[in-house]
Amino acid sequence: MRIVVIGGSGLIGSKLVAKLGAYGFEAVAASPNSGVNILTGEGLADVLEGASVVVDVSNSPSFEDAAVLEFFERSTRNLLSYEAAAGVGHHVALSVVGTDRLSESGYFRAKIAQEKLIKQSSIPYSIVHATQFFEFIKNIADAATVDNSVRLAPVLIQPVAAEDIAGALGRIAAGSPLNGTVEVAGPEGFRLDDFIRRGLGVGSDPREVIADPHARYFGAELSLRTLLPGDDARLGRTRFEDWLRRSTHPTQDSNPQPVVVAAAPVDPGALKDNEFRLSEVPPGSALLVGGVAVFNIGRGFCATQAKCTHRQSPLIEGKLDGTTVTCPIHGAQFNVCTGAVLRGPASDPLKTYRVTTTGRVEAATNAGEDASNEEP
Repeated sequence: MRIVVIGGSGLIGSKLVAKLGAYGFEAVAASPNSGVNILTGEGLADVLEGASVVVDVSNSPSFEDAAVLEFFERSTRNLLSYEAAAGVGHHVALSVVGTDRLSESGYFRAKIAQEKLIKQSSIPYSIVHATQFFEFIKNIADAATVDNSVRLAPVLIQPVAAEDIAGALGRIAAGSPLNGTVEVAGPEGFRLDDFIRRGLGVGSDPREVIADPHARYFGAELSLRTLLPGDDARLGRTRFEDWLRRSTHPTQDSNPQPVVVAAAPVDPGALKDNEFRLSEVPPGSALLVGGVAVFNIGRGFCATQAKCTHRQSPLIEGKLDGTTVTCPIHGAQFNVCTGAVLRGPASDPLKTYRVTTTGRVEAATNAGEDASNEEP
């Protein structure tokens, strides 16, 4: 079975593609950098050829009311149209628990419009409503920050790990269309302000979290149970404390391999923009080489795009621990050999590059999406 994941290089999408592959499916990650643009339709006909299922986990690059509505309406119309032409038999979309109760928010009005288009289409569908992700603690805090204070309503939530959402999406994509909506949540309940306070505290974020009953959540005022799933929600297994422990002390790859290829020696007297002297990058350090960050992980070199995918902070100024680099500004973590996101607030992976054994940076080996693909 061929399953195409729209937004397949983001936090949820990359995990979903990996899980589907492990299940034995032909999983294809579709993104602007792979030649697929859901706003213009570019590349959709080719990538959907032979596809049985499409899973849409894409997200708007802007949350401004008009822009986000335009994104979800146009991209969904394009997807459904090309899916119909390709004979796709199952459209799966990721949305948010409480969407229908959050129409004050321009973002959620756009999600409501997206879901309406899916339901009106002739293509069998499944809509997955997820609660807030553990990985987006800082994203939620950033949206609620005023003068270095985070103002959040003390309402009830049941947040979930991205890994559990990807697993649920994989099972739904592999099954028969629901022609309805299913909710997925974490195994524990919290107050929104307590959840964010705890997450920021572990990351040593200095902002004060203030419980404000009238604080708005992405433009909408909340009641006590607005963000809670129903009693029949499917529950993930990952507990928040376990996720925090792993995020604070990420497990290193058991045998990470530097990305290296053989090449002609670099002339030390005439370095080009993509060349460097190996002696300039001792183990545990990084160097900016022609707009690429080169890391010496101890057994060799790995290279990624120079800036964090969250807020474009310079990664060479961050802390390198084995194969993990921590962004110096907001604390996002990445594997410098694979580009994978290890901890938010970043959601998109890093582009990675090959590094020769003689000190030359070669062409990119992968590419992240142009915008965030997950839900707030």
